[in-house]
Amino acid sequence: MPIIAYWGVPEQHTSESAFRTFRDCGFTVSIFPYSSLTALINACRQADKCGVKILGSCPELTKSHVRAASTLKNENGFFGYLIQDEPDVPQIHQRKKEIERLKQTDSTRPFYINLHPYYHPEWIEPTLKTKNYKEYLQTASSTPCQQISFDHYPITTNGIRPTWYHNLEMVRQESLSSTKPFWGFVLCTPHDVPYDQGNYYPTPTLASLRLQVYANLAYGAQAIQYFTYWTPDGSNSFHFHDGPIGLDGKKTKTYTLVQQMNRELKQVAPLFYGAKVTSVHHLGIIPQGTSKITTMPKNLRSLKVVSSKGAIVSQFTKNNHQYLAIVNKNHWDQMTVLIQTYNSTPRHVTKSLNTEPMKTSYTVPAGDILLFRLK
Repeated sequence: MPIIAYWGVPEQHTSESAFRTFRDCGFTVSIFPYSSLTALINACRQADKCGVKILGSCPELTKSHVRAASTLKNENGFFGYLIQDEPDVPQIHQRKKEIERLKQTDSTRPFYINLHPYYHPEWIEPTLKTKNYKEYLQTASSTPCQQISFDHYPITTNGIRPTWYHNLEMVRQESLSSTKPFWGFVLCTPHDVPYDQGNYYPTPTLASLRLQVYANLAYGAQAIQYFTYWTPDGSNSFHFHDGPIGLDGKKTKTYTLVQQMNRELKQVAPLFYGAKVTSVHHLGIIPQGTSKITTMPKNLRSLKVVSSKGAIVSQFTKNNHQYLAIVNKNHWDQMTVLIQTYNSTPRHVTKSLNTEPMKTSYTVPAGDILLFRLK
């Protein structure tokens, strides 16, 4: 499973040492727009030495796309083409033409467009230039991009954004309809929200990272992306600070948190990567755009949670086995899961993917996940 960093290692810091630090944080792909094809190739080669790859762009991909793509497709450290971040519908149509031109030269690498989130319904028409978010997703999935990527940063000082789970529901449905996997985002760099006065994105905790990662996995995400790895220049209205790598190029406390999160992610990723999510429901508080679980998962007699926020309940299949994931939606407090089975077939699955006999009660830390094999 790709573990991707938006604003990964910047061009001016390209070096084997910088990519080694990037790799050691648990990332596998660095996203960055480069000023030239030469700079992009240099980054690919330095990254390749460390076993990581570049998802990048450069002006030559527009000015002389045949030559640029012919060169890049032979670079081992090149992951794919960074096309655009957060386009509106007319821009998606334009990018589609550009991708089709590039694909004639290189059809071996992914083309990457990252989509706007669904924050406020009233934003859709003026921002996305379409009637509704579903049409926006359909327009994007009609491009030659191999995946549907979207960012939604749910955890703010005003609480969890009320449209987050609805956004995940809509993206999951479009992923199923288009048969294209979706890639989700995690916010790990604190900053202001200039369009929402008095609200900002706080410094992450392990629990807030877990909630974002595991909610995306529960909905079926096939790659996890972080915004950002390197702290962007803070001299603007967003006031970015304390990303994993600070403005001074040194590790911050966030680096250690993200590194720990990525260790966990790499443990459970083999279970989720390539899995088919068959249903996603909620227990406790039922967010807008979601539904309450009404039928017990296979071989379970009862399932209850004791939590102020409730849980995501995801069922998925992998290698002829049926699994259950329960995510604690509270990133401040633990949750108790009470579970009874009809027989001895269900097994608890640890994060190291070992199985063990079931218990009737589990304590799930804030934002964390609980896994079971049902059959």
